[in-house]
Order: sequence, then structure tokens, then C-alpha cells
Amino acid sequence: MPILASEIKWMKSLTVSDDSSNGGRLSKNEIPDGVKNNIFPDVPQAERTTGSTRYRKVFIKFANPDNLLAIAPKLFVETNTAAQDMVAIFPGSLTDTQATLTGSERLYGAARLQTAINAGSSVLEVNTEGASFNLFRNGDLIRISNKATVDDIAGFEEFATLAAAPSYSGDLAQLTLTSALANSFPATNTKVASCYQPGDLKASTTTPVLTSVAGTFNSALYPIIVDHIGGITQNWLLTFTSASSFNVTGDTLGSIGGGSISVNFTPLNSDFARPFFTLDFHAFGGTFVSGNTLSFTTQPAAIALWYKRVVPAGAASYSGNQVIIGVDCESA
Repeated sequence: MPILASEIKWMKSLTVSDDSSNGGRLSKNEIPDGVKNNIFPDVPQAERTTGSTRYRKVFIKFANPDNLLAIAPKLFVETNTAAQDMVAIFPGSLTDTQATLTGSERLYGAARLQTAINAGSSVLEVNTEGASFNLFRNGDLIRISNKATVDDIAGFEEFATLAAAPSYSGDLAQLTLTSALANSFPATNTKVASCYQPGDLKASTTTPVLTSVAGTFNSALYPIIVDHIGGITQNWLLTFTSASSFNVTGDTLGSIGGGSISVNFTPLNSDFARPFFTLDFHAFGGTFVSGNTLSFTTQPAAIALWYKRVVPAGAASYSGNQVIIGVDCESA
């Protein structure tokens, strides 16, 4: 199940969480693009007969070596599956697991344009393959495209906003837009998808908490820099062993070594040959003693995304089924 990015040249295709075994966190395992069963397993006959619902959690990692901000990313199901199953996406957290899901999560997915529309139209009818999935909501940003792929030069693509909740007639939904379309779209091969917008994204850290009588740490002037490639979700504890030296441990990694307040501390994430983060030595001030601590939490430049696959009871067999997730974004 591939993922495509239209305007990002430095995005890792997908990185999977180890889910409950890793506390739902980002792992080092990159999912190969376009490889059979890279996210979901095959659906055997018994499962097709009774129907099933499966979940998979993945991370979209913005692995920019210059730590650039990902501006207004939009995630969407670029094209639905050809088989009778339905795959939708919904946002996760950096640490949630399948055990915490309720089944009532807001889903984002793709529909097919039912009737051709002309430029200037603000109403369109789509086949959602299941009204109960409720893929479209009032105020949603939607993507309309008849391109063969996300990056295809041929064809048209527009983003528009829904002016109201859709009205349904079975699986058909009527969508009303806040503004008219600039292009005409044929019913054949036109996809309409609701977009998940997580907001601007950059690796980050919480405000450091210092426990010291006379020491200081100025993170306002000298912020902790989390690397977009090496950064992970981790609670860090820096513990002073003397007036100038300290050791650092992570809540899942354990000890990652020590440093000094006289030089920058840049511990290496060996999985990616990049630093977890960088502490600027200029941030340290005052007088420290053994036992003083500094704690903070880092978050990676990654979007946690759940896939939900629903196979209806009695679904027919299909060979070569796939779903494509698209990402539209710029950087600065």
C-alpha cells in the first residue's frame, strides 16, 4: 500500500510503530513502498466470508536533514481500493496503541465522483462505498482529482471546503462547496477525498524542567534542537554527577552517555547516524552540584496515522488490491 508525496522530497515513505511492544511509538523500521502486504496481510476466504476490521498504525516522518518546517500538510486517501473492502485513515497520537481505540474515531477517506461536474459548479455527488463511514463533514477540506497519480502532470486537482454536512441517499452523498470549482471533472476516474490536516510540523521538545538551587538553563535563548531524522519520542533525564558533568537517560533507551556544560551535547541516534537532539552549552548558567537534574520530552517530526480496513461479510476475492495515501505539503 504505497504512499506518495506531491511536494516533499525529504519525506520518509512510512515508518511503522511497534504498537504495544514499543508503547505505540515510532520505530526505526521503514515500510518499503509498493511491496505486497507491507501494511495489511492478505484476506483469506474465511475472513472474507465473515467480514473483518483491522487496524495498522504508521508514522509519516518528515526526515529533512535541515530540520525545515513542514507547512500545512494535507493527508488523504488518494484512491480507494479496487476490491470490496474499504480503507480509511484517522489521526493517532505518538504513543497510542490499538488497545486505546474506541471504534468511533473520525475517519478520512476517498469516494468516487458519481456524476460529471463542470467548472463553476459548487455541488457534486459522490459514491462513498458506505454512508456509515461518515467520511465527509461540514467544514472539511476535500481534494478532487482526476490525475492518474498524485504527481501526474496530466489531469486536474483542486482543494475545496465543504459548506455543509453532506446529504445521503444510500451510499451516494451530495457535497456542497463554499466556492465554485475552477475545473470540470468527468465521472470516470475522479476521486474525492476528505483531508486530514494536522497543522505545521517540526520536531519539538517540551519546556525543560530544572531541579537545582543555584544552576540555570536558558532554553528561551538557547532552545534544545531536536533532529528531524534522529529525533524520537522520549522522556529524557539529565543528572549532574559533578559541578560540570552530567549523564543522560531516556525512559525507554536507558543511558545514552554523558557530557559537560562547557561543550554542546549532541548524543547520536545510531539507528539513523544523526543526533537525538542538541543541547547548547551556552544555555547552562549558575552553579550546579551533583544530583541536580534537567528533564524534557522530545517529539519527532512525524505524523501518527492509523489505517482502518473494513472487509464486508461475503466479499469477493480480488488479486492485487491496494490503497494509496497521499501527502501534500511544502517546507520552509
